Amino acid sequence: MSTRDFWHLQNWNDLASVRARLAGGESPTARYGSFEETPLHLAAAAGAAEAVTAMLAHTREVDIPDELGRTPLWWAVEHLQGQTVQVLLESGADAWRPCVDEWTPGRLALTTGLAPLVEGTPGAVPLTVAQRAEQARADRLISVFSAEKIYTEGLGVTFTDVIGEDEVIRRLGADPAECPVFQQDSKMDQMDLFDAGGNYAVGVTGTALGCIISQPFSNELDDDELARRLAPATTYSLFFNPKGGTSGTLYRDGTNVLHEEIGSLTPFADDPPEHWLYRFWQRPGITFPYDANLLAYACAMGGITKANGRDCWALSRGPRRIVRCR
Repeated sequence: MSTRDFWHLQNWNDLASVRARLAGGESPTARYGSFEETPLHLAAAAGAAEAVTAMLAHTREVDIPDELGRTPLWWAVEHLQGQTVQVLLESGADAWRPCVDEWTPGRLALTTGLAPLVEGTPGAVPLTVAQRAEQARADRLISVFSAEKIYTEGLGVTFTDVIGEDEVIRRLGADPAECPVFQQDSKMDQMDLFDAGGNYAVGVTGTALGCIISQPFSNELDDDELARRLAPATTYSLFFNPKGGTSGTLYRDGTNVLHEEIGSLTPFADDPPEHWLYRFWQRPGITFPYDANLLAYACAMGGITKANGRDCWALSRGPRRIVRCR
């Protein structure tokens, strides 16, 4: 097995090694991985500006696409790597080349701190006032679920536009008088709370525009039944499967109208615009924690389009109330 087989495992900040590989005839546009990405894509995503510069001396394919149509510039933008964005642009990369459907690296960059790098480039299309406002609303929701650490592994959470904890509790079949309000404390042991509630216990926390219903340790009350009990209402249920994958289901008046697998992979061409708005294309862990954007998306889909920092306490600290549903 030659060293070429491990080109994609290169430390991209080891410039001497990169140069040696290039001098030995290894190609910066050789394809690897499930997305047919190239070393140029990987170095751009890693922010290795010197390695990208060295590679571009050996190829004219500055906009070589991966299997999904994404260029090295796209990869640099989704990882918020300003230095490699700058190098690629100076080398002729097209910020406004459609990559996934009509989405371009420039369009994505305009919603980030990289905007100044692409605003004056040829073919630039500025965001409209409406687009800026829409993105700002989405980012505010993402910031709500970024305010405190939320453990999402195994978490089931439903967002609904039913207003008032008492009303939600009644629809779930319980008596609000038997569901006392807990003090939401960062030191609270949520497992103790839910264990005391028994099987089929859910957390209920009210917000200004609806309620958050949480099942942090199991999904014993399935989403279909929960949606039927809450009807008439809009609900969106999100489940972070500990075995892998995150799924969401939208219900209107108890009827399942959409089931989807969501996550940190770049949206596909036929995915809804909300997937782009809530930054499914952007690598998490850079400007927001993992899963914060997925929670924000689910919150908005459930009809709660505005929230504040305290609303995330329902998941980070524990619910205000526990409801036994059976």
